[in-house]
Amino acid sequence: MQSWIKCNSDCSWSKEHQNQGIGWISRDATGRLLWAGAQRYRGMGSPIETEATALKWAMQSMLRLGYTQVIFETDSMVLARMISGKEPIWPKLNPIIQEISHLLSTCRSYRVEYYSRDGNKSAYRIAKEALSFMNYVPKLYSMVPSWLKQIFEVDVPMLRVNNDVGPIPFG
Repeated sequence: MQSWIKCNSDCSWSKEHQNQGIGWISRDATGRLLWAGAQRYRGMGSPIETEATALKWAMQSMLRLGYTQVIFETDSMVLARMISGKEPIWPKLNPIIQEISHLLSTCRSYRVEYYSRDGNKSAYRIAKEALSFMNYVPKLYSMVPSWLKQIFEVDVPMLRVNNDVGPIPFG
């Protein structure tokens, strides 16, 4: 049986330059990198749309990579509340939230939770790095890139116990 893993996602959004970066990082319960992804975007309408796109891509990637028990963390409380049905979905986000909801219904061992930016530093650094990419081709990493090492080592997950699912990586 696969143990639970954690996948953080985040974005970097610049209205003045019309560029966005999205990133995600997945780790096992010991904090070891499993996979990370980075992509540069252009022309997204808002930070929350970019956050939702980052989360959707992280979920699609984990599914394609065969991970079935994943806690997805976003530092957007509004997005997490929309996904959980605790807040109305903004019309512009409806197609993205529908896809996220579909992934959650398909993979019943997927969960989306809010977690503060303090526990999301690696995903944010990946999203910031994506802004420097010269093209819009998504990049996947199975090893920690040199530009991420310093933050990755400080951003070590800590475990907490949730009675429903057992140990869950955090950090």
